[in-house]
Amino acid sequence: MTRPLQRLVGWARRIVKRRCDPFRATEVIDPAGEDDQLIYRLRRWPKLPSASMTTHVSRALSIMSTRPVNRRWLLNNSSLQVHEVDSMLRHLVEQEAVEVTDAAKYRSHTSTA
Repeated sequence: MTRPLQRLVGWARRIVKRRCDPFRATEVIDPAGEDDQLIYRLRRWPKLPSASMTTHVSRALSIMSTRPVNRRWLLNNSSLQVHEVDSMLRHLVEQEAVEVTDAAKYRSHTSTA
């Protein structure tokens, strides 16, 4: 199995697990943390294909315009499917409509304090 496919299967398993246990208080963060490393904040309203501008996407974009979020937050709170989140983020990055911050550089500083 290729690495991207393994990541996708891992994400799908975590989503199914979350939906089966909605009262789960804490979530185990993936040690690789690849879906938590990048934080997105909307710079400007994007031009997305009309078919993808659903209520859930509009709501996620609205939240992203007021505060930064990561991919995991989008998956947990936006009611979007994995492919929808990935497609939306890809379009946003391609259009330079989001500010992308790598959170890993901040984690290394806080862990030494």
